[in-house]
Amino acid sequence: MDKEELSALLDASNGGDVFSIQKLVEYYLSIGKNNLAFEMAYRFNYLNNPKGYSTLAYLYSKGLGTEVDISKAKELYEKSLKLGELSAGYNLALIYIKEKDFDNALKYLLSGVTSQYVPSIKLLANMYINGDGVVPSKDIAVNLLKQAISLGDKKSNVTLAKLYYSLGEYNEAFNYFFKGIEDNDLDSIYYVGLCYAKGYGVKQDFATALKYYEIGAHLNEPRCLYNLSLYYRNGNIVEQNEELANKLEEQAIANGFKK
Repeated sequence: MDKEELSALLDASNGGDVFSIQKLVEYYLSIGKNNLAFEMAYRFNYLNNPKGYSTLAYLYSKGLGTEVDISKAKELYEKSLKLGELSAGYNLALIYIKEKDFDNALKYLLSGVTSQYVPSIKLLANMYINGDGVVPSKDIAVNLLKQAISLGDKKSNVTLAKLYYSLGEYNEAFNYFFKGIEDNDLDSIYYVGLCYAKGYGVKQDFATALKYYEIGAHLNEPRCLYNLSLYYRNGNIVEQNEELANKLEEQAIANGFKK
């Protein structure tokens, strides 16, 4: 940000312009001037702005430019939520989950679900998948993830696919992983290749599995790189090539693959 733009934002913020205050908070945080970010955000106390309350609550919760004050953060998130900022309810749920107060966490997440707020829907789904503070329920998780998908959240396709895969419901898993490929999701590319290799939810086809492993390898997906190395090491579908197999395995390990 140049001096002229900074000066203009400061002038506007002095006049109570919410957008300018928010931009300055973000700018000061980005350059590590947390004290200035907090001083600027503190003005939101007097502007009755939902996004502003939420921003100030975040600074209190993280101790950015001020001491950590979870009680103050909760208070400000509550004000923000009452003024219609749905992300505030989600952030309150995160605080209560950290405190192991799952009753309050559920209250805010269920409110977010009712308001069709996707992050709340996804977080609640994960709680039911993992049994965090609730009795695990794959059925509830599936319904929540389908709700998130219906609201346009494409990443939930992959979460749902992994859930179906873990349950051994491979037809459903394959279908949702295939949708993930449309967004170049690396997990989806790997799992579609794996499904073809294993014959999970689709007719076993090593050549097609190889194709998806190659796509993933070009994107440096470590599992695809390693599985592709096995094809060349064993001479499956392709001509055996030990040198290439070693190179692919090294790439897989460099990208995080662990045997």
